[in-house]
Amino acid sequence: MLRQSEYEKFRDSIESLMQEYREKFSVPYVTDWKEYEPEYRRRMTGASKELRPLLMEAAHPIHEDALGRPSIINAIDKAQILLTKGIFQLSNRKAAYLMPLMGMEYDVSYKTIERLYSDPLVAMILNNLFILTIRKSGITQSDACGDGTGYSLTLVDHYRSMRQKLGESVKHGKYRYSFALMDLRTRMYIGYASSVKSERDAYVKALNMISDLRIEIQSVRLDKYYSGQSIIDDFSENTRIFIIPKKNSRIRGKKGWRDIITRFMNDPMAYLREYFKRNNSEAGFSVDKRATGWRVYQRRDDRIETSIFCRGLWHNLSFMNG
Repeated sequence: MLRQSEYEKFRDSIESLMQEYREKFSVPYVTDWKEYEPEYRRRMTGASKELRPLLMEAAHPIHEDALGRPSIINAIDKAQILLTKGIFQLSNRKAAYLMPLMGMEYDVSYKTIERLYSDPLVAMILNNLFILTIRKSGITQSDACGDGTGYSLTLVDHYRSMRQKLGESVKHGKYRYSFALMDLRTRMYIGYASSVKSERDAYVKALNMISDLRIEIQSVRLDKYYSGQSIIDDFSENTRIFIIPKKNSRIRGKKGWRDIITRFMNDPMAYLREYFKRNNSEAGFSVDKRATGWRVYQRRDDRIETSIFCRGLWHNLSFMNG
């Protein structure tokens, strides 16, 4: 039976084990632009071709006349305007004036564009669209990794560096958050949510989404902010969890927690090989922010969440064709 003293000795060596793993097995990633460019073109061209048909399918179960007075812009067009605006990083004013570029003839103001972010019909269509991207990719089981990020409300602060300095205290007014659980095989988000409260709140929402989709999580990799013993309550008892235990952690706890520790201690390098697949999440956020920006311009909470959700949607739309 494993003793606390034995575990503490191992726990104190984790940093050196991680450094050993990096030195022995970590290989710097170098982009092969000859392969990347055709892949990127295929993903974005496919997403742009499929966007309208997918939006129509996502809107099909929704009865637009059930929510009161009809709008001058139909619901499918509303969703397409927001997604197009996001991928081109347009201001509300530019989006209003560039309607013909989107194949639309609406004569609206920038205030009308801003109000689309709080339209309940748009929210329903976007949610249905996310579900469609998962179902059409055939994801019912997943080896996953997860991480959170923040989108700045200002021009000067970078979320990742500020979070490393201040931890959860970065949440005081400067950032809004998202959490994504990524399927490692397809690189698609199977759970994605945003929150104006905290990264943890976004994490809980993302797990609820996965539960609603009935996706079986076979394994999951999460960073140190999710490495307490309570993590075993968030997943099935059959899910293999790869986390780095906190420095003050103890072996005493539920069987699932002891199983994680035992797997780590029995073969540290194999365990770390699985754990470091979590880096795919950071790469995914990097792709998202390059494509749709790292700053949120909305100020109302519901509009902020819609704006961030559109970014996760573009990720899935593009990787459906990758």
